[in-house]
Amino acid sequence: MNKSNKWVRLFLAVPILLLTIFGILPIINLIVISFTSWNGMGSEFNWVGWDNYTTLFKSPVYWNALRVNLYYLVSGIIQMVIAYYFAVILSEKTRGKNFFKSLFLLPSLISSMAVAMIFRLFLSPKGAFDQLLIFLHLDKWITFWLGNPDQVNITLASISLWRNLGISFILYYGAIQSIPRDYNDVCLIDGASLWQKTKWITIPQTMKVIYLNCILLIIGVISVFDIPFILTNGSNGSTTIVVQTMKLAFEQKKYGIASSLSVCITLIIVLLSGFLNYVKNKGGQKK
Repeated sequence: MNKSNKWVRLFLAVPILLLTIFGILPIINLIVISFTSWNGMGSEFNWVGWDNYTTLFKSPVYWNALRVNLYYLVSGIIQMVIAYYFAVILSEKTRGKNFFKSLFLLPSLISSMAVAMIFRLFLSPKGAFDQLLIFLHLDKWITFWLGNPDQVNITLASISLWRNLGISFILYYGAIQSIPRDYNDVCLIDGASLWQKTKWITIPQTMKVIYLNCILLIIGVISVFDIPFILTNGSNGSTTIVVQTMKLAFEQKKYGIASSLSVCITLIIVLLSGFLNYVKNKGGQKK
């Protein structure tokens, strides 16, 4: 072994050690706890086998929490479409381009707590949003935006869309800007419309970023926590799967079931990401 190989292994040893201590070992510990009834206190771990997982699959509470996440899935898909649309538009010669780019990116830079406080005031009864609807003679649509069980998840998902739109936009915009200028020159010479250019040049050239954004969407949808927790604390039917996990662990002291739910969340993310990767590779083979 030469000296350079020793230095390489030494530098690799540090991140591998950190990954093992702070990444792999906690996951193993989480899996072990998921088979126990540990309450988070003391050192007694009563082995219950698959009982925690059986409880999760039989109880409608956890299925309802997972159903709430579907609202964020729909808003996430809409967010991706809107972000891509404006990324394409602002990649062309557009007046006020820098202003609109800043406008899209700004919500992503605001902390979750600040966003929650803004919308708590904005959507409060007789608040600014209600006054706006009254001014537009749409007062018949006024409801308790954060308290109505039929409306609250749509409201929270819309807030999530607004806040995360800038992340998708900047990913798409950067990908479009990296497309070689030769393609644009060819489209200009052939007289292609913006839609034809987008269909045959922009979308195929940005598929990798679209795929990346889909992976981020899956992770984001399953792990929604801050907006519903801060604004409603999961009340009125707005409890997402991660909020439910937190309540199980820190409020009900059911660390065993909370750990098993965390394992299920991880498996859902891995399986959906794997399926998306399979579809991507299958599409690549057909081409």
